[in-house]
Amino acid sequence: MKTIAVINLKGGVSKTTTAINLATLLAEKHEKRVLLIDNDPQGNTSQFFKCYDGGEDTCGMAEILQKRMPERWNTQGIDVIDANISLLEADNVLRVSNERQDNRLKEYLEMVESKYDYCIIDNPPALLMCTINALCAADEVIVPITLDNWALDGVETITAQLEELRALNNKLKIAGILLTNYKKTAENEVAEKWLRENCRYKVFETKIRRSDKAVAATYYKKPLEKYSPRSAAAITYRKFVNEYLQEGVTENGI
Repeated sequence: MKTIAVINLKGGVSKTTTAINLATLLAEKHEKRVLLIDNDPQGNTSQFFKCYDGGEDTCGMAEILQKRMPERWNTQGIDVIDANISLLEADNVLRVSNERQDNRLKEYLEMVESKYDYCIIDNPPALLMCTINALCAADEVIVPITLDNWALDGVETITAQLEELRALNNKLKIAGILLTNYKKTAENEVAEKWLRENCRYKVFETKIRRSDKAVAATYYKKPLEKYSPRSAAAITYRKFVNEYLQEGVTENGI
């Protein structure tokens, strides 16, 4: 099983949209067995897959942080572990624990890895204990960004944090930077050129195009492939997943 953390410490860069569409495309188009983990107390991924209860019960990711087995929701061809505000409480408890704090998710994934080909983790825009657990369990990181000054600064911040966390997880690597919500303008072309020339990590060739359909799909709780497969965002997410898988084939020599 390959574990992929989708993360950026800046909000509004399509982390959740990327995690959802990556997971569903791997399952539906590429026939992979996929586990999708909502690791954000806001629970947007859980709301999307209709397994969000607003915090009345302890969510699956909070159960993992407490070394308990979580419920897995099977929906739209993938298994989902949910999150809600109870994750924040579990995170705070873990932060002051005298026991080892960074390996709870890793230990759980080791128990279920034979059931899945991929695990996708949607992370919050903050370095919480649950985020550190995700990065200690992950094989690779995908960093979605939008092309503005703050997002470009955020690339440096998150990559610096990832380098520090390699002391806890020496297999962790950055699969690449993914440009999202992209609109072709002269300013964006300049920013993209600067990023590709100056970023020391891979920047995926595929750019996720801006599309009103991507927003609408969240209202209808449908992946782009089902809601609007001909939209610019859906087409470019398909291209991105194909690019990601092809890079993996080349890298692993398969």
